[in-house]
Amino acid sequence: MRQLAVHPNRWIRRSVARAPRLPADVAARLGRDEDRVVRLFLTESCADAPAETLLDVWSWWPGSFSFPGRPRNHPNFPRNGLRRHAHDPRPRFRLLALDDPAAPTALAVLLAADPEPAVRARAAEDPRLPPATVLTLLDDPDLTARQVAARHPALPAATLAALLRDPATAEDAARNPAVPLPVALRTAAC
Repeated sequence: MRQLAVHPNRWIRRSVARAPRLPADVAARLGRDEDRVVRLFLTESCADAPAETLLDVWSWWPGSFSFPGRPRNHPNFPRNGLRRHAHDPRPRFRLLALDDPAAPTALAVLLAADPEPAVRARAAEDPRLPPATVLTLLDDPDLTARQVAARHPALPAATLAALLRDPATAEDAARNPAVPLPVALRTAAC
């Protein structure tokens, strides 16, 4: 694998990057490969992909049906320190800020008001979000942000009940984990 990882033919390096396990030095070498596809294949297939490669690929790869969630759901994806991206000019990186386990509630509130709809939708699913901010997101101009907010467990019971009664919001509200199972099942059957 070490010899093949430095082979001049990129197709061979791409094949090596598809290996489920690689020695650390080989994974590191492929993680710095000049060919983007080598780095992409490494993040999709290899459990040993380096954290910095995963973050780099995240910056330009939106994901695929074959490997949903990669590279963000890769076990080596860096989590600590991601809150530093809260003010990044790239919305894709602002999405990551709340994946930091040390991100404070204030950061969730800040990102709930982000100009980018995808960032607001990501904030709407954050468990640290206070109920008042979740209520604000129920009136968001973006449909996805509103749908995600309807599923937030911090919604007040009265608001959740109103969402369940409204045909336009009932389906999303029924997915809220705060809804008792018999109520969710009855709503889904309607």
